[in-house]
Amino acid sequence: MNSIFGFPPIHKTYLTPPDDIASRLQSLIGTPFKLTGKTRTDGSNVRKLIAQTLAEFSLPKPCPQSSYSIVPLKEKGLPRILLEYVDTYVVTTGNTYNLQVWNRNPASDSIQVEYNSGETLSSKDVRFVFLRVDPRTQAISSILVLTPDYIESKFGRFGKPTIKHQIIIPPKIKDKALAQNPPGIFCSDTSALSQHVTGKYAIPTSSINQVLEVKVQDSPTVDLGKFSPQFKECVPLSDSFPVPDRQRPESLCENMRRSKQSSGRLSSGISSQSERIKI
Repeated sequence: MNSIFGFPPIHKTYLTPPDDIASRLQSLIGTPFKLTGKTRTDGSNVRKLIAQTLAEFSLPKPCPQSSYSIVPLKEKGLPRILLEYVDTYVVTTGNTYNLQVWNRNPASDSIQVEYNSGETLSSKDVRFVFLRVDPRTQAISSILVLTPDYIESKFGRFGKPTIKHQIIIPPKIKDKALAQNPPGIFCSDTSALSQHVTGKYAIPTSSINQVLEVKVQDSPTVDLGKFSPQFKECVPLSDSFPVPDRQRPESLCENMRRSKQSSGRLSSGISSQSERIKI
């Protein structure tokens, strides 16, 4: 993707209107798009394709680097096509789409870009581009360009923000877990942790959104939630819990702990909001 897309526009008023973005991307409908089955790869390819198409038209003038500042820490949560303030998503099957927005509250006034003039670009200014690919024909079947305001007015408010900590599982630990029969990592609850968990389960009397989420991805991770998205209650931070099985040689949990300490690959403070959109 052209590096020019990594700069914000010189002013908010220079952004291309959503209707014009939709018109410019209309030519992509029917275009072949090969799905790799890898979420990140497909997402990157969609982003590059949309950026390449937008580059065929007049683009906003990029802002000099000395005339603005990025507010979020490590630039997390910024729309990837910053010049047009666009985030892209690929949709494949189903009639509904569970939109997940990471590292920002999508319909808020949270400032993402602040200009030296005092003008700002906030979370609610981001435009969402959904590109639907038919898995059977491997071709683009439709494109939607939506704003946070439209999404909330049409489909309801975004869900409650959740915060997760991620522990990256090193390849050696992954291979060791997969070599077991059955494959998996299991560690008993410690005394500090056991008081926060229960083996009891009450059958719900009404519909529930989600009990278990299963992900298949190239980079195996462990998600540790800080807040429950369904109820307003705080989940105790994982840092206060000791790692179990420290006395066992070659303990998987101990190896995970050592890897986290040595590499520092603990990503925290990740916020996610979701909205189910009818496609």
